[in-house]
Amino acid sequence: MNMLSRLDVWLGTTLFHPPIILVCQLTRQSQYALYRALWFFAACHATYYGLTAEKGLVFSVFMWGWVVATLVNATLYPDRPARSSGFFRGIFWIFFLSGAAFVPLTGTVTDGTVRALIVLFAEYAATIKTIPPRRKTLGSFSGKRKNSPSVR
Repeated sequence: MNMLSRLDVWLGTTLFHPPIILVCQLTRQSQYALYRALWFFAACHATYYGLTAEKGLVFSVFMWGWVVATLVNATLYPDRPARSSGFFRGIFWIFFLSGAAFVPLTGTVTDGTVRALIVLFAEYAATIKTIPPRRKTLGSFSGKRKNSPSVR
């Protein structure tokens, strides 16, 4: 395994997996359903910001087609296993880092930077094999009260 692959694994397990697992545990969705939902959100985000630039009818039809395709994919096949490519994640890391490099210069975050982060979360969600069960907290309410008089 080369250095970039090890960096990709470390970034995924350290930065992306904990919030993805928490969201999956809280919503009781699989990592694949979250993967498809995030891709749908990225498509909606790209369509909104792409159509405000007035890029033409062909671009608008393509973007709305992409939104419909991701919506159909997310609703019909939410739990079908998905694969993520390290090369593809690397491309979106380049998009994200190049956009993040201009934040100190311009003072704003571009829509492409945000979209790259959404896609990175989606792609790292597909790399999780299983979602562990949610841990019980010590102060959680289990339905029974201890050391209290029973109600008759």
